[in-house]
Amino acid sequence: MPWFAPLELHLDHLIMTDVTRISTGVPHGTRERLAARMSEEKARRRELLADPRWKVPNRASAEMRAGIRAQVHAHLRELREAGALCDTIDVLMTHAVRDELAERGWDHSWSAPPPTAPRSGQWLGTRSHSWPERISVRLPSDLAERLYRACWHTSEPTIAALRAWRDDPLQYAKYREVADRVITPGDILRDAVARALTN
Repeated sequence: MPWFAPLELHLDHLIMTDVTRISTGVPHGTRERLAARMSEEKARRRELLADPRWKVPNRASAEMRAGIRAQVHAHLRELREAGALCDTIDVLMTHAVRDELAERGWDHSWSAPPPTAPRSGQWLGTRSHSWPERISVRLPSDLAERLYRACWHTSEPTIAALRAWRDDPLQYAKYREVADRVITPGDILRDAVARALTN
């Protein structure tokens, strides 16, 4: 067994420490496509680790082995942070969510939503949808919070209008039209998954 095998088992602590778990429904086949992408990325990681500079000489001292391991850890962390190596779903989705927020112009600070804002579950105005698969990812907590705040502040005017109209049967057609403008964290995660699978 190669000396770097423990890296295969303990990658999570190298990636993120303060994380928030987020789950969302996704279309059929998404989990299989993500698994295929992870297989490609892990094969790439194995190629990177096969680089001669990471080879530990026979009879190397414990200090030398520890030094090389530290260099490998640092190198892999730099690649992950730069998005050049996305060998876990969490790293892949972190970069995809950041890119999705940037493309929408949402990659900035947002004020905290009011305590009445939904934290999870179905948001007012969103239609029930039974997704055939679910994925769960761990995003850095600051990114997960930015995602939530951006969705809330972007959708808040629409949600306020929906609250006014929801009980008025005469406004139902307008309600449905406006309700389609509500953007949830799940919507952004599904778009980020699509982005990650096309890059």
